[in-house]
Amino acid sequence: MKFYHFFLVVLFLWSGYGQDMTSVINIEQNKEQPYVDFLVGESHVTMLPNDKKIKGAVQYSFRIVKPTSRIKVDAQNMSIASVLLNTKNVDFKYDNKAILISSDFEVDQEYIIKIEFSAIPKKALYFVKDHNDEDQIWTQGQGKYTSNWLPSFDDMNEKVEFDITIDFKKGYEVIANGKLVKNEVINDSIQRWKYDMRHPMSSYLVAFAIGKYDKKVETSASNIPLEMYYHPDNVDKYESTYKHSKDIFDFLEKEIGFAYPWQNYKQIPVKDFLYAGMENTGTTIFSDAFMVDETAFIDQNYINVNAHELAHQWFGNLVTAKEGTHHWLQEGFATYYALLAEKEIFGEDYFLFKLYESAEQLTELSKSSQATSLLDADASSLTFYQRGAWALHALRNLIGDTSFKITVHNYLETFKFENVDTNDFIEIATKVSGTDLSDFRKIWLENVKFPSQKALNLLTTSNFIKSYLTLAQERTQPLAGKWNTLTKSLDFPVNDYIGQEVVYQLEGITTPENIVIYDKAFATNNVFVRQAIANTLSTVPKDLQKQYESLLKDPSYATIEPALYNLWVSFPEKRKEYLETTKNIIGFSSKNVRILWLVLALNTEGFETENHQKFFLELSGYTSSKYGFSTRENAFTYLESMQAFSDLSLQYLVDGAMHHNWRFRNSCRKILDKLIINEKYKKKYVVLMDSLSKKQQDFLQSKLTP
Repeated sequence: MKFYHFFLVVLFLWSGYGQDMTSVINIEQNKEQPYVDFLVGESHVTMLPNDKKIKGAVQYSFRIVKPTSRIKVDAQNMSIASVLLNTKNVDFKYDNKAILISSDFEVDQEYIIKIEFSAIPKKALYFVKDHNDEDQIWTQGQGKYTSNWLPSFDDMNEKVEFDITIDFKKGYEVIANGKLVKNEVINDSIQRWKYDMRHPMSSYLVAFAIGKYDKKVETSASNIPLEMYYHPDNVDKYESTYKHSKDIFDFLEKEIGFAYPWQNYKQIPVKDFLYAGMENTGTTIFSDAFMVDETAFIDQNYINVNAHELAHQWFGNLVTAKEGTHHWLQEGFATYYALLAEKEIFGEDYFLFKLYESAEQLTELSKSSQATSLLDADASSLTFYQRGAWALHALRNLIGDTSFKITVHNYLETFKFENVDTNDFIEIATKVSGTDLSDFRKIWLENVKFPSQKALNLLTTSNFIKSYLTLAQERTQPLAGKWNTLTKSLDFPVNDYIGQEVVYQLEGITTPENIVIYDKAFATNNVFVRQAIANTLSTVPKDLQKQYESLLKDPSYATIEPALYNLWVSFPEKRKEYLETTKNIIGFSSKNVRILWLVLALNTEGFETENHQKFFLELSGYTSSKYGFSTRENAFTYLESMQAFSDLSLQYLVDGAMHHNWRFRNSCRKILDKLIINEKYKKKYVVLMDSLSKKQQDFLQSKLTP
């Protein structure tokens, strides 16, 4: 954990009414096509996973609200078979970006347009294989545009009630927005799934996921079905993954003060997802890396993502920002309410420390050239998410809990199923609280510089934060002057964050005085304090060997991994013992502990020498597309450090270099670029060329050709 310590600098430096709601700008003025209102979209599609193709038809009913002779439907790189207007063929133009339909449209009249299409999407719809080599298909519209797989609308201000019917192979689960109203067998191999929505949403929120899933269903306090999906192989991780899900739902619905607006709520983990999660309407898709066991839950749980994506069902899905300038109305709200939900689970100290961490990061960002105001369409994620959350925390403290909750309720009620900007929210807050918020707007929303002093003032009403900052002031002091303070800070019951701060201040230095403090830190049995030791004390002294060895049995994979490596390096004579102790530990979904174990086993003289080939094959095997990209990246990194690529792992590296996840793809490309400089690997790739697909061959050839 890295700290930027901005509060240490400022610790000793303490010393209008909005316009009436009836004048709010009509949403139509922000629409790309203000002359038409698309009402309902009904699509019927079929997936062809072998060809990574989708085909089908979508039908839109719409009303002309202003004179126009042309309407547009976005469609990226598709084959358009036909376009019907009120069941009749109509002339249209298509430029691989949008379908333009011209006609003698009449104002106040409703029409129906039907588009037959097929596509092999380059993004927004992903065809993958799960770890059992079964088909898995999922969508990601935000930032990618649903119009890559469904003729729809890139404009967020065009809200439509989307119903979707999907045909796919029997034996799979097909999950989409809305309520499942029909599930029927079409023939011996095909099943049909029909989902119905009741309310409109932006196209980027249309979603579905297909795969081999089981599910469990709970019911919220307000009687909303909560459907939680999991791969059958991960049934043992279900409880740890979805822990507190019902409590989070019930808490947010009560805290927000507005009834959940959709028919049900579904959560589906998928392989190699682009992000942590995505809040599709009523249908959150999230990375299966968050499918965790009880040990992984401590360090890598789904709680925050779970709460964040759920909060978006109100902030982003029910009420959507008109444009990127107001993106904080989605991400800031979701971040803030997720933090409130975590506060209910992990306590107030957790809540305050998370605010403290983000304030430090925002203060550092303020000093950089990347700094922007919150109302900047090009603001960073840190700004939209964390500064947005801070703005809400500050507003709540300014106008009080009651006014804040009424403001949020009125905001959602006034603009439900519509689009908004920041003025819409601020005007309601002003009206409800009777407070002039012009200074608030300038300081928290418009200024580029993050208001660090004001953030400090809000945090230091807490005795915990005061104690933490008092201890943090000691960082620059020599040990002799702070020894008693550090020791006392580890008294039972030790605070997670204060205990970690003590360890960080020891800086991995093992003088006799420090060893006394380390010994007390070990004895706290606080998993986070002990984790801090594993991450900062890399050279283990003999005096702490026994205590350090106990870290190998801590309930934290984030502790075990560095502890194993540090012990292996520090005490060569006990390497075999350490490997025996940890040989059955896998770790996170990235297999962090297991992959490290294999590398160390291969480099430990005399340890199961007869199994070294088996160990190497297992390590190389983790680069296969059978595994998630975090596992593959971990394995590739170690193989590169060992310069021990097998022919198969070299092929998998090319596959990774063409992966849909850009971070993983770039990581593989960097390794590949280094390898082909080496004549040995360059020759190997020439020999392996015929083992690759045509696309992979073309890509590799571009790399090998000067």
